[in-house]
Amino acid sequence: MSLSLIVRLVVLAMIWGGSFLFMRIAVPVFGTGFTAAGRLALAAVALLAFAAMQGARLNFRANWKAYLWIGALSASIPFLLFAFTARYLPAGYSAVLNATVPLFAVLLGWYLHKQRPSLSKFVGVVVGLAGVVTIARFGTVTLTALTFLSFAAGLGAAMLYAVGAAEVRRLFATTDPVVVATGSQVGAAVLLLPFLIADAPTTVPALAPALALAALGLVCTAIAFVMYFRILREAGPERGTTVTFMVPVFAQVWGAVFLHEAVTWAIVIGLGLVLFAVALVFEKVKLPRRKSAVVLQAAMAPCAEK
Repeated sequence: MSLSLIVRLVVLAMIWGGSFLFMRIAVPVFGTGFTAAGRLALAAVALLAFAAMQGARLNFRANWKAYLWIGALSASIPFLLFAFTARYLPAGYSAVLNATVPLFAVLLGWYLHKQRPSLSKFVGVVVGLAGVVTIARFGTVTLTALTFLSFAAGLGAAMLYAVGAAEVRRLFATTDPVVVATGSQVGAAVLLLPFLIADAPTTVPALAPALALAALGLVCTAIAFVMYFRILREAGPERGTTVTFMVPVFAQVWGAVFLHEAVTWAIVIGLGLVLFAVALVFEKVKLPRRKSAVVLQAAMAPCAEK
């Protein structure tokens, strides 16, 4: 992996880690609906301009239903859920929940396509859930009805990201990623247009939340997606997705530095478990193979009997 690629991966992780910080700043002022809708509107406009400069053909007439579907799964609903989560949970918590996307991808493939996960992936799912439970139970946030719903919303958004990724592969396997990103963001923005209109601020917002919303749409969504797709094209999906390891770390750092969010041992342990789980799911950590078949068969036996 070249130094240039490593630098870009780190920068992308810093940007995506910052998105959870910006949501914590924007949501209390703009509300859940307008924050998600405004972020998508800004991203859609920026990506449309970028696609036009690239000469990309979006073909909305033929693909509008698919763009709406992918936009709902991969942007509009998850953005709403994470905006709700940002109201009640620290930025680092949301980033850890976001990092569970690969775990849901494993479960989704197992359920829908009967693709039995390897021992590494199976253990990764278990370890990842243990990490989330550790943070929820022993972290700095008191479990109430609202914080519990926030955890559920974050996990629901992560699950939708996994479903959306599977649907992108099914519907747009051979399509230019910039076209898919632009079309889906436009579709997502259209779906949340009612929030943009109904929840529009009646007074001029303060500078900090306005800048946070602009950063969410232009930097953390539009620019970040372009960077990510270029990295995927250059380095391939296996190396490109290693950014998943770094995003929660930067989210914890930004939250502690700029919002003075506490970092306890429970959070560090939970974050470590989730990152280790992602490494297992991506099979970056090799487990002993001698007993893997026996252990995996025993673990999945109850499922096979149903």
